[in-house]
Amino acid sequence: MPGNASGNLPGIRPPESIKPGVRPTYPGLGGTKPAKPPVSTLPSLPSKPSKPPARPLPGNVEDFLGLDRPVTLPGVIGGKPLPKPSLPRPEIPSTKPSLPQKPSIPSFPSTKPAPLPPSTKPSRPLPSKPGWNNDLIHQRPGWVNIDNSQITIINNNWQNQINSISNWHVQHPQRIASWQSWGDQVRVQWGGRYHYSYQWFSPTWWTTHPHGMCGWHYYYRYQYYPVTYWWAAPTFSTFTNWFTWSAPSNVWAQPVYYDYGTGGNITYQNNYVYLNGQQLGTAREFAESAATLATVPPPATEEQAEQAEWLPLGTFALTTNKQDTEPNRVLQLAVNKEGILSGTIYNTQTEESQAIQGSVDKETQRVAFRFGENENVVAETGLFNLTQNETPLLIHFGPDWNETYLLVRLEAPAEEATE
Repeated sequence: MPGNASGNLPGIRPPESIKPGVRPTYPGLGGTKPAKPPVSTLPSLPSKPSKPPARPLPGNVEDFLGLDRPVTLPGVIGGKPLPKPSLPRPEIPSTKPSLPQKPSIPSFPSTKPAPLPPSTKPSRPLPSKPGWNNDLIHQRPGWVNIDNSQITIINNNWQNQINSISNWHVQHPQRIASWQSWGDQVRVQWGGRYHYSYQWFSPTWWTTHPHGMCGWHYYYRYQYYPVTYWWAAPTFSTFTNWFTWSAPSNVWAQPVYYDYGTGGNITYQNNYVYLNGQQLGTAREFAESAATLATVPPPATEEQAEQAEWLPLGTFALTTNKQDTEPNRVLQLAVNKEGILSGTIYNTQTEESQAIQGSVDKETQRVAFRFGENENVVAETGLFNLTQNETPLLIHFGPDWNETYLLVRLEAPAEEATE
């Protein structure tokens, strides 16, 4: 019999068509198959390694602007309870509080204004010239390999469509209303959340918030104007006589509004980027072209940096999503006559600040800029967008990921409070 230690074969071999109901045991192993151990006693298998996330998690990008980012909800102060996800999002009341009038930009004096008295002149925030300890912002990021010929192709494709979107903000009121609704939620908090704003970017603030300046910085001219001057909002017509460059007339004949994401005029599909249906290039090429535009060579001399004139673009809150109604990051931006962008980003929660530097593309009205010493993060929008009360801001996290945030213009503090 099977399993017999003597090894004798059975006398009768069953027909081939008949299979035994019970599988015979192997010779020499005994006739009883050991019982299967219960599931509870089985050794646990090692956990399967998780796949890396396709997008950066909050904790992984907490330093994406050179500032600490909360790992709960971006822009939410630690310890503050988050809204319950089961509750419906509150609608904007029909009787919204009136928003402040957009301030008009002061006229530039025909002669250079006299410096402020020594008692009010802010001390330079660093012991050395601007650019000290922040030369990285002038260097092209290591992940950027695009060449000038490919950038030319992107810009040529761009210019083929630029006239078709010159009135985008007029022709797509629902898109503009969506951004405005998001911005209104932030502005509602302005009176309480930002009641210390009169201290921001004042002479005292510059002294108490030192950070690594870049070569081009509007701080050189900060002393010549009141603090509120740098909160002003220009109009698009201001740029006509501001820039010294020779730019394509068809590009600057009308303001161009850039709108990102589904329903906008700049969209991503199958790893390509499109402007109003016109393919511009691959997603990687698009991100690399933004990083190239945002990287500006330093001035040849400090005197050249000191002589640059700066036009204020205003002060904005940076909100990362529609639930981020009390953002803690504030940006102040300005542009010089050569189209170089300068600014400061300030985290009101951590009291940290970083320099901003970038440029305007005269071929497309595209604006791109970088933050502090971070070479992986590049922001972009349109120059006309920066004259509005709110504007979408496309953030590139290197070549492979992007998110759309919103800049919300903030009302200037009372002038007497900034002195």
